[in-house]
Amino acid sequence: MGPNAVRMPRLLGLAVASAALLLLPASALAKQQHAKRHHHRGHHSQRHDGDHHDNSVVGAAYTTTNDPNGNGVIGFRRHRDGTLTQGPTVPTGGTGIAAQPPFTFPIVDSSGSIAQARNGRLLFVVNDGDNTITSFRTDGGWLRRVDRVSSGGVLPVSLTTHGHLLYAVNEMSSSIAGFYFSDDGRLFSIPGSEQLLSPLFPSGPGAPGAVAAQIGFSPDGGTLVVTDRAVPHTSGTIDTFKVNPNGSLTLEQALTGSSVDPNPFGFAFTNAGQLLVSNVGQVNGPINYPAGSPPLLQTPVPQVLDPAEFVGSASSYSLSSTGTLTAISSQVASGGRAACWLVVSEDGRFAFVTNTLSTTADFNPKTGIGSGGGGITTYAVGSNGTLTRIGQTDAGAGDPSDEAVSPDGQFLYVSVPTVSPAATSHIDVFRIHNGNLTPITVIDQGTLPGSMSGLAVR
Repeated sequence: MGPNAVRMPRLLGLAVASAALLLLPASALAKQQHAKRHHHRGHHSQRHDGDHHDNSVVGAAYTTTNDPNGNGVIGFRRHRDGTLTQGPTVPTGGTGIAAQPPFTFPIVDSSGSIAQARNGRLLFVVNDGDNTITSFRTDGGWLRRVDRVSSGGVLPVSLTTHGHLLYAVNEMSSSIAGFYFSDDGRLFSIPGSEQLLSPLFPSGPGAPGAVAAQIGFSPDGGTLVVTDRAVPHTSGTIDTFKVNPNGSLTLEQALTGSSVDPNPFGFAFTNAGQLLVSNVGQVNGPINYPAGSPPLLQTPVPQVLDPAEFVGSASSYSLSSTGTLTAISSQVASGGRAACWLVVSEDGRFAFVTNTLSTTADFNPKTGIGSGGGGITTYAVGSNGTLTRIGQTDAGAGDPSDEAVSPDGQFLYVSVPTVSPAATSHIDVFRIHNGNLTPITVIDQGTLPGSMSGLAVR
């Protein structure tokens, strides 16, 4: 995210992903008894505002461990009342990374490190430690690993699917690559799909790219979008590519400064096809890039450590048939710091943004970070794509990160990873009603790793 957080371990971009597993068929009573037994055994710990009224299993949720010794997917059963029950962790066959370049975070610092396809029957995850992608089947109730392939670049951080296409963005190689996947989840590289992202510095071929945050298809699958953070520079980029009939790409727009904010991060499309983007905010300090980075990145300038720089906001854009983006709402303040993840409600009327450094208007760098105060901002989305901030909701202690809306539109899941020994990683669950968020459950088991990354719900 931003360079001023480089020396603040685990304070920025801690992305948590929710993971889910489906139960094998059972009666509603048996499921309730099973959940009750696990509750009393301490298999999972949940704080409720009320009792479980319906514990029947309706779906699943997933997150990853991002463990450098072996990445794994943590699965959860998702109940009708919004609660989650943790299941086993399934190895991906790849590895996570202990400190992700260039910011040295212990998590996959991006949006979309987990992707689903075929109504959740297929799951894809990045292994940023060994530059691979793993696919799983979720049929029959449990995750079954199907395939693992090279991501086509260095440091894969985000995935997206449409039809039978899967695309990945690789941060350190500033590149994207595409794959075709079969009905059972086998992955095959698409010739001609590899593309470079916009250069960070306009210094000709081979210039280093910006810090990619997310890749995603437009609703019709005709355009591929990538957000590029420009830290420590001031011109963020949103690249667009035309998706050809054979799945390959043609570059449409890769203009430095095409983002209204220097550091665009997460995004989602409205039902009408407008692009909504969360913005980390202006960051003036440089990054001390690790050894092995492109030469132009190996001469850092004096570091500025001021978290107050991360003034979060959200923007909206119209997307033309030729891939050109035109701003509708510019930087609409989130009221918090480091607005990173963004999702849209099922009805398309609201957008929810997590302020990773949280904090409300009375921001105090010493007490605000990690408080969860004002951690989630709600925006009303107009029919023409305009954004209006309508309020903030507190998250649990920590840095609210990745988020997902349940398929029925009733619940918002927010991952909040470990920041200090005084806190444990947890997943906050909110009921959504007319844009309002009501906290109903905290999944706080003491078993979720601080490095957990990505969030998918089905």
